Amino acid sequence: MKQLLGIAVQTYKLGSDTTLLKLIKSLDFSSIRDLDDLKSAVDKTRLLRSPLTNKVIVESQEEIFRHGQLGIELIPIGEERYPHSLSLTDNPPAVLYVRGDLHVLHELPGVAVVGSREISTSGVEITKRITTQLVNAGFVIVSGLAIGVDTMAHRATLQAKGKTIAVLAHGLEGAKPRQNARLGQEILENGGAWVSEYPIGRQALRQSFVQRNRIQVGLSAGSVLIEAGLGSGTMTQAEFCVQAKRPMYAVVPHKPNNPLNLNCEGTQHLVDTQQAFPLRTREDYDALIDVMLASKSKLQDMPALELHTLSLF
Repeated sequence: MKQLLGIAVQTYKLGSDTTLLKLIKSLDFSSIRDLDDLKSAVDKTRLLRSPLTNKVIVESQEEIFRHGQLGIELIPIGEERYPHSLSLTDNPPAVLYVRGDLHVLHELPGVAVVGSREISTSGVEITKRITTQLVNAGFVIVSGLAIGVDTMAHRATLQAKGKTIAVLAHGLEGAKPRQNARLGQEILENGGAWVSEYPIGRQALRQSFVQRNRIQVGLSAGSVLIEAGLGSGTMTQAEFCVQAKRPMYAVVPHKPNNPLNLNCEGTQHLVDTQQAFPLRTREDYDALIDVMLASKSKLQDMPALELHTLSLF
């Protein structure tokens, strides 16, 4: 019923994510026996812009079937399978679309490894080393399947026999960018998943890439930023990480003259302003692992937030 309600509200513009979350909070789904009960209960709330008609219900059921044909599962907030660490953030998606092995969600929170599309030769090697260390410590690696650091994080995870989640900024009928379509399939074939807040048919918009960063943060105990310029989209990951009060590490040069030619204006700024812990050499990796394990344990122990406490109300 929650799946149906989520599709109806989102696809047919009956209300916003805020409206959907309010509905999920206010309805007693244990007493809703059939679709007529659902319609009646929703109508009584007077929360929707338009009524939940039979036509909308039928078309929403067809939409759920279409997603199912592609192996895409819809997980509304409040359902047991919804990632706990994501539900603890200020603005979680009302419905999460997941394609792949749903068991990987039970292993969350993971660690987000992200960075610039312009990755240096040294950045490639550093991404591999850090990612491998995190996989060996038992973490799922979360990233965005973008060219550059994200690509290397996903590939390094697969090479280390770990599991990885790609958070996408569009519907899950296919993986984008096109250059990473094969990598996307390998993620699914090796026990990982694709995640999005958008239904199939939704194209990626510029703002969608910003908003997907908050999901990467929500699925993670903390974030590692490998390379980033001051104007990089990766810096929005840092903003969401700070907002969610989750630990953040940033790769910065091990010497003042930046002998490795790292793309580090953004990461250095985060360290200089004490928003991120520095990662300079391999000697910092043990501290990184310890901090992320402690954060994971803390998040797992936190009680689920009541939906009415979420800041988007």
